[in-house]
Amino acid sequence: MYSEEKNNENASPNSSMEENAPKVIGFYKRQAWAVKVFDKIDQDHIVEDGEHVVLASSVIQSSNDLFFPAFIRINTKENGKVAGAYLIIEEDDSFQLLPLERALEELQMNDLVPFKYRTLEKIEGDEYQTNWPEFS
Repeated sequence: MYSEEKNNENASPNSSMEENAPKVIGFYKRQAWAVKVFDKIDQDHIVEDGEHVVLASSVIQSSNDLFFPAFIRINTKENGKVAGAYLIIEEDDSFQLLPLERALEELQMNDLVPFKYRTLEKIEGDEYQTNWPEFS
């Protein structure tokens, strides 16, 4: 017990924050690993998420060429304009969504932006993904 207390005394305040930080799924060097994450999520790749908005299973390619599975909200009325992006985090035995803005602010994941993305399925009327199925 003494050694545990001593270790806690020497721990920096940031180490407890790091332990409590959400575990972001990603940082893969190959996009295939990011796609494989969706095999564990029981949801269609494109889901209605309000009027003229869909939530699409996607892969983000960060500015430093790492890949992250993500869900991207796409406005179909505005020709496929991105309305939001969510990274996937692991909590206990389940997956949760973390808004991209929070990841940038709280986890200092600044290497994510600017990013390219591609949805796993083609979205009808999406004019922003001009290179689909490649990254845009």
